[in-house]
Amino acid sequence: MLGFGAAIAPYSNKANHCFALNGNIFDPEVDGIDGVVEVYKNAINKVNLYGPTNFASFLELLNEMTEDMDVTQANQKYNILLIITDGIISDMQKTVDQIVYGSDLALSIIIVGVGGADFSNMDELDADEVPLYSTRYKK
Repeated sequence: MLGFGAAIAPYSNKANHCFALNGNIFDPEVDGIDGVVEVYKNAINKVNLYGPTNFASFLELLNEMTEDMDVTQANQKYNILLIITDGIISDMQKTVDQIVYGSDLALSIIIVGVGGADFSNMDELDADEVPLYSTRYKK
């Protein structure tokens, strides 16, 4: 369970764009819905939401984690990333680059925008009308 767009002590005036909500970046996983709720409740009291909203850092980490998974016919694994955001993406091309990179991995991404922000640029990310193109990976 990763967080983004928050100031974390001792850096109260700087946004962190990729951190483990459980405090362990080397093992950010939590068990089940109860684990998610518990970690979220603890984290929300320790961080200050802080912009801008950048996705690329945690997407890159998730891509690396997904690539490193031991997946075989006998050991099948798949990741589903749920992103809940209240802000407009500030690093759009870097986000597109990471989504395109992850498109060959055992990974699906769901983005939910909450609040009153203009989320119209997120329509681009579903690639329903125009395929995403990575300038970094040239695909």
